Amino acid sequence: MKKWKTLLALTLMAFAIYFNWSWFWALFILLGLIHVIRSGEIHFVESVTKSESPRLYWVMVCIWSFLALYSIFNYLGFFDAGQKMVLGG
Repeated sequence: MKKWKTLLALTLMAFAIYFNWSWFWALFILLGLIHVIRSGEIHFVESVTKSESPRLYWVMVCIWSFLALYSIFNYLGFFDAGQKMVLGG
């Protein structure tokens, strides 16, 4: 099978949505970031390459890195403690 990684990712995405696996999205973003950094090209609305637009490329990598870290911390409950203190619980 030629595109087995894509098919596997789509299947896992369906499971993640059905079972509400928030950890999956952090992992998915991190794996995507590894690919982006290795290839030097990121796709969002259009393709941005490190060689052609280095500043925009690194801004996008930083934003996606922040989203990955936020997803991980949210899954681990780092943000729940502050809410409990505010609500008095």
